[in-house]
Amino acid sequence: MSRIASRNRTIALTGALCALVVILGMPPVHLGMIPLGPNASITIMHIPVLLAVMLIAHVSGLVSSVIVGAAFGIFSLMLAAISPTGALDPLFVNPGVSVLPRMMLAVVAWLLWKLINLIPHMPKPISAVIVAFVSTLMHTCLVIGALYVFTFSNVRDAMGGLGYIAVMALLLPNALLEALAAAIVCAAVIGATNAASGKKSKLSQEKIEP
Repeated sequence: MSRIASRNRTIALTGALCALVVILGMPPVHLGMIPLGPNASITIMHIPVLLAVMLIAHVSGLVSSVIVGAAFGIFSLMLAAISPTGALDPLFVNPGVSVLPRMMLAVVAWLLWKLINLIPHMPKPISAVIVAFVSTLMHTCLVIGALYVFTFSNVRDAMGGLGYIAVMALLLPNALLEALAAAIVCAAVIGATNAASGKKSKLSQEKIEP
């Protein structure tokens, strides 16, 4: 693939993943929120950030992943300002809570992806499962941590006086389900992408052969 074609593909994928963030979070449908019952749901809105790492970061380094993470954060900030739905949503108007952790998610996922793929013969779908699962749990830790760093008194009041560790323990079941959902989706996408790339390479070789 030429440098221009690679750059165009990177720009297109980055834009598409940013658009996917908006589609998943767009009210009133909120496709990125999967209800588990009357009082519980899990989010998959962070998955485009993980896919940016897995599909683009090897070409553009960390830049595209951070851009998609920033888009996720900015859109979360806008939703919190325009249509808050929960007790904590107004706190996400603070960019330190809504934008910074999502950009840090991109950095964490990128580092994990680079490290995991240093293992010889590691299948990409397995790498995707590990990175998506761990990064999703880290995303929860980063967001809740940012809430306590930037809006300490407000978040303690909203959570009934609970501290960071108590809130993390309370959210752990949901966080594990989100991590599992992200692992399944990312593994499926990376597996399908690898299969498609393999077919293209095989076809190219057949065309070259006399």
